[in-house]
Amino acid sequence: MIAGPFLFDTSAESWFARTDNPQAIDWMRGYLSQHQVQTSAVTVLERARGYSLLWRRAEPDRRGRIEAARIAYLNLLGRVWPVDAAVAVVAGEIMALLPSPPTPPRRSHRLAESPQERLARWRFDGLIAATALVADMPLVHNNAPDFEAIRSGIECAPERFPRLGPLELLRCTSLGA
Repeated sequence: MIAGPFLFDTSAESWFARTDNPQAIDWMRGYLSQHQVQTSAVTVLERARGYSLLWRRAEPDRRGRIEAARIAYLNLLGRVWPVDAAVAVVAGEIMALLPSPPTPPRRSHRLAESPQERLARWRFDGLIAATALVADMPLVHNNAPDFEAIRSGIECAPERFPRLGPLELLRCTSLGA
């Protein structure tokens, strides 16, 4: 049985777009028959930035396909939760509680993430977690090190998050299993 709705992190959207796991695909079909995909405005920012960076690095003959994928993503957006005052306050608490990322910068596609980019990605994760807390929705993700650190931090300082939480996390790989 599929419950919901859930807030989908950037990592979850990317994972579901690429997975060939039949159980996960069936789970997503079932979810979409009952709910729309819900994301934070920060997830839209991260995805838009990703498409833009990919477009800028691509050979001119690939840029049309990248732009078409970006437009398709934007046209299929479900509910997008804003970063409003409540989300900003909760995110500020998360960022003060956990100022440094729990993992080092990553390397992917022959590119190394700078410490500044890693910190920005960490802050984005804090904003997405805050959105899930304020919206009172479980967060679907494929980024256990970051979100488990945030959940643990919130559990260690519940007085800073009154009437919120706990942060409910669902890993992509556990859905449909």
